[in-house]
Amino acid sequence: MGTAMTCDQAVKMLFAYLDRALPGDALEELERHLQACLDCCDRLQFSRRLDDFVRDRLGDTPLPDGLEARLRERIHAVQSSRGAS
Repeated sequence: MGTAMTCDQAVKMLFAYLDRALPGDALEELERHLQACLDCCDRLQFSRRLDDFVRDRLGDTPLPDGLEARLRERIHAVQSSRGAS
């Protein structure tokens, strides 16, 4: 087994994880990290709540172009500034 995943690497993968878009090896590595890291589990829980909140508010209305990417980038920047290592 190689080097353990860092929190920064894990945070970058959370939205793909929620979208079920991670390939096998990346998925397994992230899940191992989540089993050991309470901070990243908290970030995942927050991301799930945010996704649910947005989905509940929008219903079937599509997001404006680029909005999802901008939101995810901003969330990642805030989380990173709070000490993801």
